[in-house]
Amino acid sequence: EVKDNKLIKQFLNKNHIQGFLGSKVKLGLFYEKELVSIMTFGNLRKNLGQKSKKGNYELLRFCNKKYHTVVGGASKLFKYFTKKYKPHYVLSYADKRWSDGNLYHKLGFEYVHTSSPNYFYIIGNKREGRFKYRKDILVKEGFDPNMTEISIQHSRGYYRIFDEGSMKFEIEFKQNH
Repeated sequence: EVKDNKLIKQFLNKNHIQGFLGSKVKLGLFYEKELVSIMTFGNLRKNLGQKSKKGNYELLRFCNKKYHTVVGGASKLFKYFTKKYKPHYVLSYADKRWSDGNLYHKLGFEYVHTSSPNYFYIIGNKREGRFKYRKDILVKEGFDPNMTEISIQHSRGYYRIFDEGSMKFEIEFKQNH
């Protein structure tokens, strides 16, 4: 287990295309004292329509050090997680822009469905999630309640980009695994 949050944040921001995301469980593999692979887990996220429950987790991030392959790394980390934390249920999402979901199949997950495309805003040179730009939040900030979210954002010079959707995967465990 990796306890150094600064190291985790730096590693994910440097090596995972979606960057850092806070997590409850952080597992890593080291080679000659250098972190080379990480897998993180957290509670099920409410903003994704999930209800957190004891024994239920979301696999939030997995990545290796850029330009490196850690053979069997994901399997080792996931196996350690299941032995130590004894989850009842784990879910995860694979962004279709970057993944075909093969890793999840190798780990024993089942494909559930593919979501509709999501959108993000480009603000400056940064991609921002849509949640903090919902119409109710924009109206609280003083924007015209008669305008739509998208028209408010366009008036600010912010434009939407869409992804290809995400594949949802899940795995359920028997109580005594």
